[in-house]
Amino acid sequence: MPTAGLPFALQIPLGGTLLALFAWLLLDRLGRRCPMGSLGRALLLSGRLSIATAILISGIGWWLAGQAEGRELRNLLLSIGVVWTLLRWRSELKQRAEHYGAQLLPHLSGKDQLFLFDVLDKLLSTAAVLVVLLMTLDLLGVSAGVLITAGGFGAAALGFGARTIVENGLSGLSLYINRPFTLGDTINLPGPQLLGTVEAVGWFYTELRDPDRQRIYIPNGLFTSQAVQNLAQIDNRRIWIEFGLSYADRGRIEAITTDLQDQLEALPGIDPAKERLVHFVDYGESSLTLRLLCFAAGGAIQDAWALRQRALLLIGAVVEQAGASMPFPTRTVISAGSPISVPDAGDPP
Repeated sequence: MPTAGLPFALQIPLGGTLLALFAWLLLDRLGRRCPMGSLGRALLLSGRLSIATAILISGIGWWLAGQAEGRELRNLLLSIGVVWTLLRWRSELKQRAEHYGAQLLPHLSGKDQLFLFDVLDKLLSTAAVLVVLLMTLDLLGVSAGVLITAGGFGAAALGFGARTIVENGLSGLSLYINRPFTLGDTINLPGPQLLGTVEAVGWFYTELRDPDRQRIYIPNGLFTSQAVQNLAQIDNRRIWIEFGLSYADRGRIEAITTDLQDQLEALPGIDPAKERLVHFVDYGESSLTLRLLCFAAGGAIQDAWALRQRALLLIGAVVEQAGASMPFPTRTVISAGSPISVPDAGDPP
């Protein structure tokens, strides 16, 4: 051993320097043996600086502080190195989550990949916080017995004074386990009437972006007490259209419904495997009410809107070809004791 003939006071910094250099070279060699762009390569190479620096500084700190007091400083510096390494790994994963997700989890969808990497991101953050907490307790001289006692009182305090925080935290854990939705899904909470796209799932709050591009922060406990609709998981969106015909066109209803039924099958964007229904359903106050029902081929809302537009134009064309008409909505106004029906505001006279 090259440091055997040196005084102990000099062996510490020299040994720490050699160990730091060895750790750097080992991590560098192992990292470069991994495939280019792989997660293992990225973690090994990103951990070189923090691990080698922590070893080097802890050795120097131990030497400067003395043999007895230096051990605590050494442990502190090594703990800082661990936290630094965890944060560097977290940063690397966060910056290239999509790349590593496609590489390691090709059988999962893009949303599921990002969701699992979000879980890993939070686990690394939690591990860093725990290391800092244990390091702080060690510096304060808190023993395990005191910690257990404090934990008992803390549990009681949480039960009475921090119930909401605990509920949100456990609900956040449940969201990661059960995954009723993932990042990028559009969800709806009918109870509080909240609608938005999931942008982040935290331990205590979930962040949504509503249709007006406003951020909404929802306590996770709300998801365990309210129904949640995941609109992103709709397989086929329903198109439901009600329209009216004039009472004078009652004899043309059968021809109109039959023609619409036949032409719906060739409408672009429709799902031919689902029901395509056109029926006369009611005698309205000022018109005969008909209903058209069909389903879009997919779950995208934009495609459903486009299909609805094509269906509306088809209804107008078929009604016109049949020689029928759609009456304008009317309302009854009492004037000088006699009712008068007039078009609604905004309708042509």
